Amino acid sequence: MTVFKNRHFTGGLLILVLALFGFAFLTISSSYFNTSEINLASTRCYEIGGEVILEIHNNFTSEYSFECKK
Repeated sequence: MTVFKNRHFTGGLLILVLALFGFAFLTISSSYFNTSEINLASTRCYEIGGEVILEIHNNFTSEYSFECKK
């Protein structure tokens, strides 16, 4: 009996692959929306003549601080 014909192995592998795709999707979408939020805040800050102070605390969790100084 080959490994891929084993039902439990195939089911477990499918669950693992789906979990990895789900994690990748959530990570990518979180990064996209954080980038969009930073770009919008920066644009609005520049429109009112402010100076953007952006500090990225953690790239993996997308934690950051944003400040607009006039």
